[in-house]
Amino acid sequence: MTSRRGIDSPAQSHYQTIFHCIEAASRYVPSAQSPASALQSLRELIPSLPAASAMAETNDGPPTSAQETLGLASMANNLLSLLDESSSANPLGWETLGGIKGVLDELTNQLGTTIRRQQAELIRGLYVIIDPTITGGRDPLVIAQAAIQGGARMLQLRDKIRDKGDSLPLARGLQKLCAESGASLILNDHADVASIVGSAGLHVGQTDLPIDQARQVLASHQVIGRSNHEFDELVESEEMGADHVAFGPIYHTDTKGVGRPPQGIDRVREARAVAKTPLVAIGGINAENAAAVIEAGADAICVTAAVGAAPEPEAAAARLVKVIEDAGGRI
Repeated sequence: MTSRRGIDSPAQSHYQTIFHCIEAASRYVPSAQSPASALQSLRELIPSLPAASAMAETNDGPPTSAQETLGLASMANNLLSLLDESSSANPLGWETLGGIKGVLDELTNQLGTTIRRQQAELIRGLYVIIDPTITGGRDPLVIAQAAIQGGARMLQLRDKIRDKGDSLPLARGLQKLCAESGASLILNDHADVASIVGSAGLHVGQTDLPIDQARQVLASHQVIGRSNHEFDELVESEEMGADHVAFGPIYHTDTKGVGRPPQGIDRVREARAVAKTPLVAIGGINAENAAAVIEAGADAICVTAAVGAAPEPEAAAARLVKVIEDAGGRI
């Protein structure tokens, strides 16, 4: 039990907030399709914690989403770390603190998986890569805004030339733009930058950071996509934990100088049959050939020059979105 003298201490203040977060998170009711078994463990902990009865008197309603519950669990876990590192008396026993952290870690992972599954619904329509090297000297942020206004659902920042510190302001600007417009931002290759700016997720290539290593840097709810050129790579990427998979190049492309032969439409159909996660088609796609890619089963088409190098990026994006919609794709 804690003494009255400790009530106003920083540690005790953190402790009360932890209680609030834990009690509120425990009242979340997940859907039958996305159960979170750690919630029951969390509920079972509450009666054994000091001042639990006081926390039961809160009038807050239960969290209404996995995202909200994850925020509560993450806040509680962060504050527990402060208690752990504090020189002040710990209101919890160290064994109890460790047990709570274990349950919260498990809950965070389960909720993150749920949120990533929900975000799979966002992998659709037009996905535009923002590459400062192909914008013709124009501000990449202006190109990005035009792409979103034209109907792009997702953006990816691919900045292979500049140092990460130099690229960070653009990443922050793109994340702010996407957050305000309801679009999603993916960072290419740089897991640390994705974590810093809080993007929707990360995209990696075959020789980039392995997915399990990237997960150690990212928040549990951030998605990871992976590039693939062969069917066995699609399977491997999903087994590694990719939330969506990219496949290409579908047509001839000079954007990345990949030097690989085009996959063609028949292989898109085969890729669709192989992949269990959302399929993003990439490489040489434009308004003239995008319909066939969607009809072959791609959930999204990813373009770079078709929008980023277009004289009127918004119009180019809008035209692609119309082609996708007319071909039966989700936008």
